[in-house]
Amino acid sequence: MPLMTPVQIFSPIPLALCVLIAGQGCTASATTTAAATPENAAPAQPPALVKVDTIRKESVAPEFRALGNVRPRHFSVIASGSDGIVDEFPVEVGEFVASGTVLSKLRMESTDLDLAEQEAVVVEREADLAEIQTPRSEDVDEAKAREQAADITYANAERRLEELRLLSKRGAANPSEVKDAEDNFDAARQNLVAARAVFQRTSTGARPEQKQQAAARLEAQQKHVEFLKAERAKRLTKAPFDGFVVAEHTNVGQWLAKGDSVVTLAQLDEVEVQVQIDQQFIDQIAPGRPVTLMIQGTGNRNGDAREWKGEVSSIVPRSDWEGGSRSFPVIIRIKNEIDTSTMPPIPALREGMMAEAAFAGQSIDAVLVPKDSMVRTSRGTFIFVVNPPTEGQPPSVRQVMVEPGLSSEASIQVTGENLEPGMQVVTEGAERLRAFQTVEIMQKDSGVGIQDSGKNQ
Repeated sequence: MPLMTPVQIFSPIPLALCVLIAGQGCTASATTTAAATPENAAPAQPPALVKVDTIRKESVAPEFRALGNVRPRHFSVIASGSDGIVDEFPVEVGEFVASGTVLSKLRMESTDLDLAEQEAVVVEREADLAEIQTPRSEDVDEAKAREQAADITYANAERRLEELRLLSKRGAANPSEVKDAEDNFDAARQNLVAARAVFQRTSTGARPEQKQQAAARLEAQQKHVEFLKAERAKRLTKAPFDGFVVAEHTNVGQWLAKGDSVVTLAQLDEVEVQVQIDQQFIDQIAPGRPVTLMIQGTGNRNGDAREWKGEVSSIVPRSDWEGGSRSFPVIIRIKNEIDTSTMPPIPALREGMMAEAAFAGQSIDAVLVPKDSMVRTSRGTFIFVVNPPTEGQPPSVRQVMVEPGLSSEASIQVTGENLEPGMQVVTEGAERLRAFQTVEIMQKDSGVGIQDSGKNQ
């Protein structure tokens, strides 16, 4: 059989001739001819149209948020200090009261009567002490006169005894008369000593021991009166600090036992927000660090949340680990704003408001990629990095598994193999890519979308 030329190989075979030739050979030739026809050949897959951005390395600070409730820094359930029936209850819930304002008053009749009686006893004992400490002038004059009279009697008795003794030496005096004179002299001398002692005691007043006893009785009575006054003060319940009455617990006519609640008072000039911070972030927080809080209903008419500046007051070093929690309570302190132009004043921050606290941790150097470049699958999270272009060939991409980290606005920290600042990463069209697939990079200022561009191909 002669050899066929190339033209003869690709020339179409007439149908009548195919019938005459063995069937299989004709079929194979027809198939080969159809496959080799240029119009029916499958076109090569074009590069995928994508948008890219640059990997960069920057210093970022971790941000984390937590929710908490506004609460007063100081609040107290004010209790009654005594037993009795409420006679006056002048405050109402929601009212602002200054420190020292009377919140309730119990009946005082028996207390006032007892106090008046004991105050009268104080007056009596003051008079007793004054009488002992300052003798009367009439008593002093009387004692002085008696001393002088005793002195004269003593002088006369002494003179009479000397005369009789001289007469007795001359034998002109009776011995019994001398003896009587001696006895009178001794008696006059003793009376003079007694008179002088009485005068001394009268002029100087009572003995020091008596004065001390009288002073002690007076002091004890004064202390008793002070005790009664303190007991009376307990029947007046007063506000211990400036604050708002947020709850009432009694009313006029109600019996209050000692320790029963009267009102709940909240101090709102400074408030606190307690939030729970997870264990992984707790080392990024320290007392004194500033905190930004967003709180709704604090003065914005349009209802948007208002930004407040606070400060970390303390960190409770204990989590509810027994209940399965690994979060630690962090207390944030905020200076409140109180509108005093109205009565009662209106605080901007009120107990029970929800607050969102945003914390900023310590800055770290991080490799950042756009968040739009992340492709999350069941096998993990990937990004597609553009390989360096080869001469005469379109660029291709490689698939890199990454571990997401901190967020920074529209970027996110990633950790992956062979990622360097300056590399290009696919931000649009990554969901349809495969590893080592060729791509065509769109310009950033192009107004044609990826889907539209695909349709135009």
